[in-house]
Amino acid sequence: MKRALTLALAMFACAHSSAPAHEPPRAADAGTAPPAAKAGLLPGEQVLSKRPEPPPLAPFDAPVPEVRSLSNGLKVYVVSRPESAIEALLLVVKRGAAADPPLLPGLASVTAEMLEAGSAGRGQAEVARAADELGATLTVSAEEDGTLVGISGLAGKLSAMTALLSDVALRPNLSVDDWRRIQARRTAELLADRARPEVAADHAFRAAVYGAHPLGHAESGTPESLKAMRITHVKEFFATFTPEDSAIVAVGGADPAAAVAALEKAFGSWHPGKKSQMHPPAQGEVPSERPRLVAVDFPGKPQSVLRVGEPSVPRSSPDYLALRALNVVLGGSFTSRLNQNLREKHGYTYGAFSRFAFGVGPGPFAVRTDVKTDATGAALKEILEELQQILSAPFSPEDLDKGKALLAAGLVQELETSDSTALAIADLFLFDLPLDEYRTFVPRLKALTVADVQGAARRALHPEAMTITFAGDVAKVEPLLKAEPSLSSLPRPQIRDADGKLKRK
Repeated sequence: MKRALTLALAMFACAHSSAPAHEPPRAADAGTAPPAAKAGLLPGEQVLSKRPEPPPLAPFDAPVPEVRSLSNGLKVYVVSRPESAIEALLLVVKRGAAADPPLLPGLASVTAEMLEAGSAGRGQAEVARAADELGATLTVSAEEDGTLVGISGLAGKLSAMTALLSDVALRPNLSVDDWRRIQARRTAELLADRARPEVAADHAFRAAVYGAHPLGHAESGTPESLKAMRITHVKEFFATFTPEDSAIVAVGGADPAAAVAALEKAFGSWHPGKKSQMHPPAQGEVPSERPRLVAVDFPGKPQSVLRVGEPSVPRSSPDYLALRALNVVLGGSFTSRLNQNLREKHGYTYGAFSRFAFGVGPGPFAVRTDVKTDATGAALKEILEELQQILSAPFSPEDLDKGKALLAAGLVQELETSDSTALAIADLFLFDLPLDEYRTFVPRLKALTVADVQGAARRALHPEAMTITFAGDVAKVEPLLKAEPSLSSLPRPQIRDADGKLKRK
């Protein structure tokens, strides 16, 4: 990551440097002593304010996958890296938490866990042993917009890896015994999560901001939804997985033709079974009216967990790249404005960050931090002021260069390994992005202007209407909010429980 960051900083910083990037050091004039360190500085401290000159950016050519199709129509995105000994295979299905039935939140996540519980008549331990014997790693997860089943290992084990991947993805046991075990364990975990303010704040924020919209529920579900689930629900949800809504990503050193042939053998016979009666819920509209202040009460807690945000834009938005550049400066890096303000300047927190959760739907923008209870009002005032400041004050060229450099560095890191590249290529399928999305990323980034970023910011961010959520000691926090002149007009908080359910308007 350090190398990637240095390289990326060079690309954008050198354009604004008046001196050559690699000017050799000059010898001291004869008889001239080196300058003395400033009084009061510790040895070496005088160099801390000097910005190191980064080397020029090395050539970087992001991959453009080749798309092929198996006999059943299943798409295969192939990225060939002949120099790599590792092959990563990733099946991505457009069925994630956003497809959970309204009364059964957590179903996608539980289904993914059931895929890991055993397949093709083998138990979980036997499947894990089979992967170990190949020197491979198996992963299954359910994200907001998709379910991912992956395997990675030596390219020479390609045939065996594809066979094991298809067993896990297409032939899960879905046994009653596994279901009972997973249901009991997940329920216990969710009950334990109710004691965690950070989890409660996330749940309450989502529920308050999105209401009945599919983005309004926790991906993990609730104890009540787990109790209502049956193994038949899992089987119905799994039956919605079809080749038409899926793709496989293959990245690594295997010959592309050999990779496609192995995948044809393993997945070519996959055809939809009996049509499932379970359909993803309609996206619907995000509520236009949202509460301004929401609280989850944790009496006696020494900290408040803060979430400040609103629904934002989908991944398909033309403002996507500009908003990412904006967020690097606002709260997406350690040196961001929010973190420097709340952590370095005021000492309210160990960290304050912000994020746009881009997805198929209008994922949220949110500022996230934990602060000492007695600093809740002051910290919230600073957060809202930083949000207003980034809208009202000019976004400087230096800010933009920083955002560009860190995003370029992130792309280099994201495409560094076969596994991480497979995840990045999966997004092309999930979000219907152009195949050259990553190849054109840096040129599009360099073309961004200050006006582009500020225009996107003003379209996406509305601090005066954002939902403020805190999980903490309500009796102590309410007076602190009233004591801050800029916050005194906030309404009485809407109270929600740790699962996000409304308790008091």
